Amino acid sequence: MMNNELNLEELIKNRVDMTEKDEYMHDWGEFPKYHNESWYFNFIDRSNKVFFVTRLSFHMDKNKSRVLALLVVDDKSKTYFKEIPLEKMPVNWEFDKSLKYYCIKPMEEWRVLFEDKKFKLDVNLKGRFPVFNSADVEDPEEFIKKYGKEVFKVAIQEHYEQPMIATGTLELKRKGEVYETRDIKGFGNRDHSWGIRHWVQIDNWNWASAQFEDNTVIIARSELMGKSIQFGVIYSKGKENRIIEKIDVITETEEDGKTPVSSIFKLKDRQGEEITIKSKTIFSIYLPLPSRSGKTEIYEQVAIFDWDGKEGDGISEYLMSTRDKE
Repeated sequence: MMNNELNLEELIKNRVDMTEKDEYMHDWGEFPKYHNESWYFNFIDRSNKVFFVTRLSFHMDKNKSRVLALLVVDDKSKTYFKEIPLEKMPVNWEFDKSLKYYCIKPMEEWRVLFEDKKFKLDVNLKGRFPVFNSADVEDPEEFIKKYGKEVFKVAIQEHYEQPMIATGTLELKRKGEVYETRDIKGFGNRDHSWGIRHWVQIDNWNWASAQFEDNTVIIARSELMGKSIQFGVIYSKGKENRIIEKIDVITETEEDGKTPVSSIFKLKDRQGEEITIKSKTIFSIYLPLPSRSGKTEIYEQVAIFDWDGKEGDGISEYLMSTRDKE
């Protein structure tokens, strides 16, 4: 059921410490407009020239789900996209012969199968750091004080992230026969979010997950309703997480003025330490998302990152929205 009225007090009350049950779909009986729940996974195996991104989302107010998977092998991409009415969603997340998700151990391990007549990807994603709950950074009441109720209404979400280690196999097929098998090994990232996500209200957005040998840096910065919302975290082996509180992004684009080719991320943590990370795009994916009230354009960038001379890789995501005139 969908409830067009957003009860702020109820949402604040429902924000509790996460448990293993939060890995799965949430159902409170009624959902406010623009309610969205999504699971996202990626990994990068640069030595094998294999990149993978997939997102599963439930759009409660539209009574449908969207499933997207993108596999890039040797700079050639294979895309899977499907819209399914919610009542026809498989309960076990085995969508068809092409795409299947399995939660092996909540908050720790997942498996994804993706295949067609030309390939079969079987990848296991295991946490290299514990889950990070973004609600631990700022509670809803503080969020409302800083940004206002109107921003809260279109942007409030429960959200957690986790850096992953990806292992598995990729079989390449020709005429139904396997002619090459690549052993997958690389770093990746996943997140799970549920709550309000009104894409068209977001003017622009930067999200990046940069994977280094001993660190992962995850940042998110969005502009909406005249406010700049920023948060991030740095995971480090043997150390406590560092919370990022300020993010500035300088981006160089292609001649079209939109497609990013590189960025400089200037970060400041809670202790006041400044960090600079640079990215360089090695593969670009354009994902336009038209809607009734405007258009959202997403650029999913596979990138090489540099942090004080240390090289890593990951995803740098850029989003821009335009609203139709009323």
